[in-house]
Amino acid sequence: MNRGDWKSRLAGFMRGRYGIDELYRAMLALSVFFLALNLIYVLPPFLLMGMLFGIFAAIRVFSRNTEKRAAENRWYLALRTRLKQRALRLINRYRDRKTHRYLPCPSCHTTLRLPRKPGVNRVTCPVCRNGFDVTMR
Repeated sequence: MNRGDWKSRLAGFMRGRYGIDELYRAMLALSVFFLALNLIYVLPPFLLMGMLFGIFAAIRVFSRNTEKRAAENRWYLALRTRLKQRALRLINRYRDRKTHRYLPCPSCHTTLRLPRKPGVNRVTCPVCRNGFDVTMR
């Protein structure tokens, strides 16, 4: 069997199947992570998790139900985006801890980033236009 024949057979097999996406890559990375952990600690749960993530990743790649796999991938991407945004907010809050203070608006509960100025400060929420006083030390 020559090389060109192998490529065309593989392309024919994959026609109509879902293929690789971001959720597949994440599942494959988790599979490798758990299998590596199993090599270090040799515990059955690590082997089981590694095998399950690998099997589910393979099932997703070869699936012909492309609509359902695309919906799963959209859900995963939305979750990943939310987690990244939350992590970035925490990093920014930690970075700004000496120069700014984060407080919720008492009216609309929007988190406001306020400069640390000692004393009583008058603050107006940009979302609901509610004015309130904040005492900072």
